[in-house]
Amino acid sequence: MSKFRGERKREILGIKNIWPRSLEILKEEVNAINYDMWIKPIVPVSYENDELILAVNSPFAHKMLNERLMPFVKRAAREAAGKNINVLITNKNTRPEASKPKIQAFKKSYSFDTFIVGPSNELAFAASKQFSDFSETEFNPLYVFSNVGLGKTHLLLSIHNSLLKQNLNSKYITSERFTNEFIKAIKEKKTDAFRSEYRSCDALIVDDIQFLSGKTQTQEGFFHTFNDLYLKNKKIILAGDDPSKLTEIEGRLTSRFQSGLVVDIQPPDFETKVAIIEDKSSRLKLQINNEIIDYVAQLCQVNVRQIESILNRLKALSQLRGEKIDIDTAKSMIIGFDDIKINYKPMPSQVINAVANHLGVTEAEIKSDSRGSQIVYARRISSFILNKDLNLTLSASGSFLGNKNHATVLNAVKFIESSFDNDFELRHKIQEIRNTLKIY
Repeated sequence: MSKFRGERKREILGIKNIWPRSLEILKEEVNAINYDMWIKPIVPVSYENDELILAVNSPFAHKMLNERLMPFVKRAAREAAGKNINVLITNKNTRPEASKPKIQAFKKSYSFDTFIVGPSNELAFAASKQFSDFSETEFNPLYVFSNVGLGKTHLLLSIHNSLLKQNLNSKYITSERFTNEFIKAIKEKKTDAFRSEYRSCDALIVDDIQFLSGKTQTQEGFFHTFNDLYLKNKKIILAGDDPSKLTEIEGRLTSRFQSGLVVDIQPPDFETKVAIIEDKSSRLKLQINNEIIDYVAQLCQVNVRQIESILNRLKALSQLRGEKIDIDTAKSMIIGFDDIKINYKPMPSQVINAVANHLGVTEAEIKSDSRGSQIVYARRISSFILNKDLNLTLSASGSFLGNKNHATVLNAVKFIESSFDNDFELRHKIQEIRNTLKIY
């Protein structure tokens, strides 16, 4: 009995130390109205095994705190405790039966079971599956790259959801959101809390890593976060463009990206596309025959998202008419996805060649550092078409234009966009170039 009382005393002392300090921190971070209405009424219940249980007396308060203020409460409690503790808010002083991160609720469809495997993605799938088992692997980090719409995000979220089910502290984020949170932490002088949040996870999963391009200070912060997790043997999973072409990201980062296992995903072959169409049709409860399935598989040559878009269209038509779709109806409905739009996409070199021929300059001049007005004009139009019509990133576009930097391409695209409405000659020239390239 005395031993139990001693343990209970230590637990109560823990709450007495942590929660009042948390309230002091929250008072500075949350506005006065939210603090008085939602934070102040919280009652600490228990603290054991690095888990702080808090309670409120109404379902509405419980929902409000969990949906809107939980990040503030967690950060404050972890700062007060001096370590990465788990924080739960319960209703009516009862401990929940299970705590599942909210991200599972709206991303539960992303799992390895729903990922269709074929020759084009089997290595990326196998590597992702191994990382999701959280066993010791000789490769870290894992870097998955491909063109858009081929399944990188699906694999990353499958890893993330698998780790969450194992009660591991997995953090999935895009590089854009990482950048925004990093900037916010600097502005609000909360860099310690930012570092603690990102360096305390078991696995850090970052999507669209190429968008760190040109963001020097954010790259510096990510470099130190990466190193800290790597030295602790924590899992790091990244996805983005080909890491060897990330010209606007520091070499010390790209070399670390490629120091583990780098795998790519290629466009699916015909058989894999058929399997994807059959699987997605089944999930949509869309009845289409083999002729339509083959037609869609042959039509979509670029990425899986096109398949999803077409099937959603057919589903909407089926519901509207209340009947099964035949091949003729399918073709009439998919007219917006004609062969030219889906099957054909010019190469970046073809774009630069077409611009050069149309404007009377050479490809070498477009790629040079010349500031001649006609050459700058051609370079701007090339930047615009590469970025807007070929959907290349700013850094990727710059690499095809003689390794121009991220800012140069961005300024060129903005210049064309700002001139578009009032410059008929510019619009006419761009349309002529697009016609030459069969971009409709």
